[in-house]
Amino acid sequence: MRDHVMLRFLLCSCTVLGSICFVPAERTGLSFFSDRVHAANPVRNDPKTRQAIERGMKWLTSAIHRDGTVGADQYHLPDLGCTSMVGLVLLAEGSTPREGQYQKQSRAVLYGVLDLVESRPLNRSPREVTLIQRKIGMNADVFLATLYLSQVYYDAPGEEKAIRAALDRLVEHICLTQGKDGTWGNESWAPILGTILGWESLRAASSAGLKIEASEQLVGQALIKKLQSQPDVKQNWMHQFYKEAAAVRVLYSMGYRDQPEFQECVDQILKTVKTEHRIFRFAGGEEYLAFYFITECMLKGEDRSWKAWYPQVRDGFLRTQNRDGSWKGHHCITDRIFCTAGVLLTLLSPNFSLPMSDL
Repeated sequence: MRDHVMLRFLLCSCTVLGSICFVPAERTGLSFFSDRVHAANPVRNDPKTRQAIERGMKWLTSAIHRDGTVGADQYHLPDLGCTSMVGLVLLAEGSTPREGQYQKQSRAVLYGVLDLVESRPLNRSPREVTLIQRKIGMNADVFLATLYLSQVYYDAPGEEKAIRAALDRLVEHICLTQGKDGTWGNESWAPILGTILGWESLRAASSAGLKIEASEQLVGQALIKKLQSQPDVKQNWMHQFYKEAAAVRVLYSMGYRDQPEFQECVDQILKTVKTEHRIFRFAGGEEYLAFYFITECMLKGEDRSWKAWYPQVRDGFLRTQNRDGSWKGHHCITDRIFCTAGVLLTLLSPNFSLPMSDL
């Protein structure tokens, strides 16, 4: 999308929005899933898609340790970000701590996340910085844990008190650490993704009933600056892709989804996916996360954009799946746990099993 169009779009949004005032959304959940899934759902009815997902799930669940934690690419110490991503995938598949094919693994991961949150130092820099933190931001694991715990909150009977205590701690930290410019730091490779992930985690927490004190207007202003910083699409196609993806995710929620400028941005992203084959052949974890951001928006509307988007992305993912069922990143976030989880979240989205905040 042309930068001047996106800038005009963002500037308009920032003039009408102040502090975040989230209204808890109706949960989609498994009951909603049974009402919305139709005969054309590729997750259920396309054999190749189903097989790819099953292979991916088998590989991903095999990486879960006995204590419910997951280490980056199975070889490192337990990682809060990766463990939370796996938890989100299990929910997207339909497995919660109380039911589903992977119920046992889902409950174990919940305990793993709670333990890692409790031991995670929030008021000082961690001794070891993970790959995800280096690439997305120091709070990336906190954002992912908040997103996961907000989504699993109503699907873990008997654990609500522990989950709420963890969320209270995480949300307070996220709100306090938002910078004056609206971001959560610029020290990482892809800080814009960190900012959007922080924004999304707070939306999810709000939908779970938590009070949020942060500025949505500042997030919009930060996006403007990021879009201005790298105007050369040809030299920075990867940066441009996830910048636009992040912007689409936020602007969709700001109520501009019916504006022609928004559709122009969506059309440009669709064109990129269709014509720029490097998106899949050289994707890293940042791109996989961006794919999920866009898919959330496309899926909600189920319009012509969704019908064009999902087949293109699905086919690209199926072409690049490893023989063992995983996906790997080809730059920056190369970790297979993170990348496989990002792909599966995207592929599983038509199930409507993962509760969504009010997009």
